[in-house]
Amino acid sequence: MEINQRLVIAAALTCLANTTAQAVHVSQNGTGQVLLYPYYNVNEGNITFVSVTNTTDLVKAVKVRFREAVGGESVFDFTLYLSPRDVWVGALSQQSGAVRLSIPADSSCTVPGTAELEAASFSSARIDPAYDPNRDDTQSAAEVLARLSEGHIEVIEMAELPYTTLGTDIATAVSQERRAIPIQRSDCSVPVTFNASSGLGAILDAGIVTASGVSQDFANPGGGLFGEAAIFNANSGIYFPYNATALKQFAEGPIWWPQNDQPFTAVEGVAGGLDSAGYPVANYRTADSGSLLPALTPNADLPDLSTPTTAEVSADMSTYHVISNHAVTSTPVINTGSFAGAVTAGNRARDDKASAVSAALTGHAVMIPHITSGDYSTDWVITFPTRYTKVSDSIDDQYRAPFTSIESPDSGSACHIVDISLWNREGDIRPVFDFGISPVVPPRLCYEVNVLDINGSAEFSDSISSNAVKTDELLGDDFLDGWAIIDLSDYSATPVAGSDPAVVTGLPVLGFSALADTVSGTERGGVFSSRIVVDEQ
Repeated sequence: MEINQRLVIAAALTCLANTTAQAVHVSQNGTGQVLLYPYYNVNEGNITFVSVTNTTDLVKAVKVRFREAVGGESVFDFTLYLSPRDVWVGALSQQSGAVRLSIPADSSCTVPGTAELEAASFSSARIDPAYDPNRDDTQSAAEVLARLSEGHIEVIEMAELPYTTLGTDIATAVSQERRAIPIQRSDCSVPVTFNASSGLGAILDAGIVTASGVSQDFANPGGGLFGEAAIFNANSGIYFPYNATALKQFAEGPIWWPQNDQPFTAVEGVAGGLDSAGYPVANYRTADSGSLLPALTPNADLPDLSTPTTAEVSADMSTYHVISNHAVTSTPVINTGSFAGAVTAGNRARDDKASAVSAALTGHAVMIPHITSGDYSTDWVITFPTRYTKVSDSIDDQYRAPFTSIESPDSGSACHIVDISLWNREGDIRPVFDFGISPVVPPRLCYEVNVLDINGSAEFSDSISSNAVKTDELLGDDFLDGWAIIDLSDYSATPVAGSDPAVVTGLPVLGFSALADTVSGTERGGVFSSRIVVDEQ
């Protein structure tokens, strides 16, 4: 086995070498079309800072979405326009019993606008009315706030926006402070006006689109984004910074949707019900559906990690293979999906974008350290960033792999049993089947984001103040410090009948180890990266 902080998913070299177009994979240089941030937390005075950087000379249209930690439901999203070499920064916090986003002195344009975003709160609209973790027949405001206060973040590039010769485009407006003499601020009203155009549909192919007097050329996403986040608490002194994981070649064409609550029923410039390749809009899929796109899925919910490009919504899968060789590096990679037909035998993943992204993020083990002796405390953060695309209370076995459990409406849990082996600082080993809970209850990871409080027992976890998804893990006095392997290899997906390798082993996973210590009443914190282990063929 080869171990790295994140390796591109490995596979056999015997796949068809000519099946190289559009192969989603984890970026090795940290930049890409998609950025995945495994954790945000605003409990107990925590603030989570988030940044997105455009390293290119082109304007980017980007979807920014926050998902709560229990079931991965979308709780806040907006469209971000990044000018060349631009950086956007936001800060999450609890304010007056709500989770809100602040955007400190940032002139990057958003839809809705900055003032509207800062006035809005994270929404509980998509949380199941049956959610009742205390099982007292009441969904309390405190339970909802706890669920909204932790989660993860996804950033998806929807299109590059070239400048046009007409000068009436979004690209010119959002870059105005750099292009105009004297320097002027961006005119963020232009993307808002364009977005609000009556009858504007999704833009899924390259070319100029004119609406409300704005003519913008939409080009294919080109990548070049990188992201960072940090959980900070001015009162306690903790600081947990980390880098986002980037995906390359997620989309080969524009995947821009209006930022509104209208259902996805139209593609710009195409007859109703069809996309720009002539395929039915109904062929698109999205998270939590397990089948065709629900008729009332709003535009604002798209794109997500299950959304295909036009080229992937195809009527012919006869030459489709999940795994192929990268055209430049010859590294085995997972192709993005197509939507005709289904794999119906056994515990197999459907051939779709969600399966491809999951496969690219899959590891069969997580190696992670801990220190809990003296004044130190440790929380493990284990995130399944694509769980929401495969796990709900309605998705059947055919679509769920590599996950195996159905979500419980009242708790939001869908538990997956794992094996954990533990070593202390002296190299003593102990296979861990339980953590002092019960000899018949093995370790389980039940949520989209799982925070494991190591040797802790407080209301909030000791390091990062997790509440909604915290699990106390009691390792004992002999294992206060050390490291562990969380084995995920009991889970797998067969991507397509006859593919090579026949299975992709493990679960799609991200995460880190958050460590803190207390000196003279002040906490200090930092992050150890987890190591994701993949099969080497």
